[in-house]
Amino acid sequence: MGIITSLGRCLVTLLNIFFLMISLLMTAAGVIAFYASDIEYIKTIENQIKDGLETMATATGSSTDGINDFSITEFMGGIGMGLIIFGCCLLILSFFGCCGACCKFKTLIFVYALIITVLLVAEILVVILLYAAPSTIQGSIKKVLLESLENYNGIGKSDPTTLGWMFVMKEMKCCGVDGYQDFINAETKAWNQPGGILTPVTVPIICCVTAPSGTANSDTNCARAGTLDINEEGCYDTIWGAVLGNTTYAVIAYSAAFVFQILLITFSYLMYVDGRKKGNKVYPRA
Repeated sequence: MGIITSLGRCLVTLLNIFFLMISLLMTAAGVIAFYASDIEYIKTIENQIKDGLETMATATGSSTDGINDFSITEFMGGIGMGLIIFGCCLLILSFFGCCGACCKFKTLIFVYALIITVLLVAEILVVILLYAAPSTIQGSIKKVLLESLENYNGIGKSDPTTLGWMFVMKEMKCCGVDGYQDFINAETKAWNQPGGILTPVTVPIICCVTAPSGTANSDTNCARAGTLDINEEGCYDTIWGAVLGNTTYAVIAYSAAFVFQILLITFSYLMYVDGRKKGNKVYPRA
C-alpha cells in the first residue's frame, strides 16, 4: 500500500503541475481575447469579414454604415471572461492538489479529492444529457438563439445582433439556427428587402452560397423560394458538428478524462487515509 500511495503522490503532483501550467495558459488566452483587435492575425480576419460584408451591401444597394464598427473583440469578450474564470478555478484546484500531495497536507488533499469527485459526477451527467437526451440542454440553447434571431435585421444594419449573426452565417456557411426555415417562420421580416432590392427575398441574402452581384431579381434569386441556392444547414448543427460531432474523438477524449480523474480521486483518498494515520504534517517525519 505504501508503494502505491507513493506512486500516486508522484502522479498527482506531476499532473497538477501540468494542470497548473494549463491554467496559466488559459488565463493568458482569456486576457488576450479581450485585446484581440490589437493582434495582427485577428485584424486581418476582421478586415476580410468587413470587406465581404461591404461588398455584399454595396451590390444590393444597402447601407455600409456600421460595418466598420464590427469588432471580433466584442464577440470574444464572453469567451475571454470564460477562459479567465475557468483558468483561475483550475489554478486553485491544481494548487490544492499539488500542495496536498507534495507536502502531505491531508486537509488540502481531501478538499481536492472531494472537488474532483463532484466534477466527475457532474461531467458524467452532462455527457449523458448531451448524447442520451440532447433536447434537454440543446433545446434551451436553441431557444435563446432563436430569440436573438428575431432581432436579425439583415444587410445594411449595424446593430450587434445583426452583425454577429452575419459573421457566424458567413464564416460557418450556415443559415439560421436549425435551418433557413427559421427565417421563414420568424415574426420579424426586416431583412427581406434590403437596399435597392425591389422584390422581397424569402431568406436573408447572407445565406446565399454565392453573394449577389447586383439588385436585379436574377442576381438575388438565390434567396427566393423555388430558386434557392443557399447554405441550408443550421448554424447550431454546423457548430455542434465542428466541436462535438466526431463521436470517435469525443469518446476517446471523455474516456481519457474520466480515467485520469478516477486515478486522481483514488490516489488522493489513499493519501488522505495515509495522512490520517501519520497526522496532518506538512513535511514527512525523518
